[in-house]
Amino acid sequence: MNDANRAALAALARPPWLATRFELLPIRGMREAAAALPAGALVTMTCSPRHGLERTLEASEWLVGAGFQVVPHLAARLVRDRLHLERLLAQLAALGIEDVFVVGGDAERPVGDFPHGLALLEAMASLSMRPERVGVPAYPEGHHWIAAAPLQRDLEAKAALADYAVTQLCFEAAPLLAWRERQRRLGLPLPVYAGIPGVMDRRRLLTIALRLGLGPSLRALRRQDGWLSRLFGASLYRPDALLRDLWPALEVEREGFVGLHVYTFNQTEPSRASLEALLPVAR
Repeated sequence: MNDANRAALAALARPPWLATRFELLPIRGMREAAAALPAGALVTMTCSPRHGLERTLEASEWLVGAGFQVVPHLAARLVRDRLHLERLLAQLAALGIEDVFVVGGDAERPVGDFPHGLALLEAMASLSMRPERVGVPAYPEGHHWIAAAPLQRDLEAKAALADYAVTQLCFEAAPLLAWRERQRRLGLPLPVYAGIPGVMDRRRLLTIALRLGLGPSLRALRRQDGWLSRLFGASLYRPDALLRDLWPALEVEREGFVGLHVYTFNQTEPSRASLEALLPVAR
């Protein structure tokens, strides 16, 4: 992005409702990555079959102790039964955590009674210890193994049980904006955070995108003018162009996006520096 574009973005007043969430992975180096974030930042903590719910809870406890606002991911396929769910929620309540993000999870098979995120949401809805805020994922560019129609039905069912949604990782604003407009017309009631990548080595980002099933999306983007230069023209990917194009939708509280969800993959220092250079009012 040139200096004129940076200056134009910097001149914009930051909407009072706009929030930034930083997603971290509970792996080696996580604490150092957290230390590079703003004090008291809102941090989401992922959950994977490899590390399990226990690692997510341990990392969340450390983050709470370090003064961060924490949103742990609860992977439905890793929750055994209602009693296990109650114990998990009790642990989170004891830490003062009142916001969780419910995903189906990447486990090949569920370990217990919850094969998908909707089943876990339904169980949580009947519990008095349900957290104050519950988030769910959304997929503007589709899901690699769920067709569009059932994916939309799933989102609409979850919307009745959740408080907000976060989109998948997207590299350009167009699919985010088109999806948000469609959801507005369909009457989706949930506030939505736009999921964007942080600053990252382009090779690693491509590897992650392919693993997440974004390969078809990436191949389509290659046909768009300017994409190759943005993604391949330097050793690092930066979300400058994405933020520039997405910014107008961040000014519309009810019909746009209420904030950014930054997929940092623990590359927090360059990601934070990039965001603050683009949007100094967000410091």
